[in-house]
Amino acid sequence: MFQQRREQLVSHMKQQHIDVAILVPGANMYYFTGLQLKQSERLTFAVITANKQLYFLVPQVEVNKVDTSNGSTLFYYADEEGPAQAIEQLKLALGSIQTIGIEYDIMRVKEHKAIETLSEQPTCDISEAIRLLRMIKDHHEVQLMRQAVQIVEESLEATLPTIQAGVSEMDIAAQLEYEMRRRGSEGTPFGTIVASGYRGALPHGRASTKKIEKGELIVLDFGSIYQGYVADITRTVALGDISPTLKNIYQLVRQANEAAITAIKPGMTAHQIDTIARGIIDHAGYGQYFTHRLGHGIGLSAHEEPYLMQQNKLVLTAGMTFTVEPGIYIKDIGGVRIEDNLLVTENGYENLMTYSKELIIL
Repeated sequence: MFQQRREQLVSHMKQQHIDVAILVPGANMYYFTGLQLKQSERLTFAVITANKQLYFLVPQVEVNKVDTSNGSTLFYYADEEGPAQAIEQLKLALGSIQTIGIEYDIMRVKEHKAIETLSEQPTCDISEAIRLLRMIKDHHEVQLMRQAVQIVEESLEATLPTIQAGVSEMDIAAQLEYEMRRRGSEGTPFGTIVASGYRGALPHGRASTKKIEKGELIVLDFGSIYQGYVADITRTVALGDISPTLKNIYQLVRQANEAAITAIKPGMTAHQIDTIARGIIDHAGYGQYFTHRLGHGIGLSAHEEPYLMQQNKLVLTAGMTFTVEPGIYIKDIGGVRIEDNLLVTENGYENLMTYSKELIIL
C-alpha cells in the first residue's frame, strides 16, 4: 500500500523533474511511508527519490518505529551529537541531486535550513501534488474512517445523558473525549467544541466553564482518530423546551444539510454543493448568519482537500471524502450546526454517519 503510494508520487516527480521529495512528520509522511510521528524539536525526515529509494533521518529515540524491512535506509543521531553528521551521511547517500521537492505548507524554517545543506539548488513545492493524491481515498482508508465514525457516534450516544442543567461545557467535553478514548480513539484532531446558549453563536466555541441551562441549544462538535484517520461530527441538541426562533433555525440547517447531501455525485462541483445549502439559508433570510464554507475534506487530517465553498470549482470524483456542515449563528441568541462525513461513490454518495438529525430534546 505505502509502496504503491510512493510510486504514484514518484510518477509526479519525474513529470516535474524532481529528484528527491523530503517529507516532515505528519499526515504526508504517514501516508507515503507508514511512519507516524509528530513534528518536534528533533529533526526528522522521510526522503523519497525519483529512482524509488526511501531514506529516513530520525532521532535515536524514534529508531524502533522505523521499519527497514522494505529496503529503506535509516540514518539516526543521538541528542548529544545532534543531526549534523546524520545529514551528511544522507547527503553522501543521495549523491548529486538537482531539484528537491518539499511541503511548503507545513515545513518549518529549521527543517528547510537543514535541507539546504543537501543541495545548492532551490527547492520546489510538492504540496499540491500530494493533496491531489490524498484526496481520493481507497477502500482501506474508507474502512478506517468508518471505524472512526462509529467511535464518535457511540461516544455521543453515551454522553447525552450527562447533559443536564448546571453541568459545565468542559465537563461535557471531557466526557465526550473519555468515551472516545475507551472506544479506541488515539486522541482528538481538534479542540472539542461544546457551545451552549449564546455561546452557540461562536462557530469555534471551544468548551468553556459556562454552565448549561434549560431552554438552550448545545452545539457538540468533536472528532476521533482511528489508526490515523479522522471522523468529525456535529450535532446540536436542546435541553428542555426552546424558543420558536431556535426551532426554526434548527430545521433550516437540517434542511440545508440534507439537500446538499442529496445532490452529491461525481460531476458536481464543490461550489454547486455549497450553493445548494447556502441558497436554502439565504432564501429564509438567514444568509448573513451562515459565516463559513459548507465543508472540508477529511481523512488523515481533520481539514484537507476538497473544500466545499463558493470559489472552488473542483469537480467531485468517486473516492473523495468531506464534511457537509451548514450552520446559523445569531449573536446573543444561539447557533445550530449539523455535520456529516460523506463519501462520493461511482453513482452518488454514501453518508458515513447514521446518527439521527431529528432535534434531540433532553
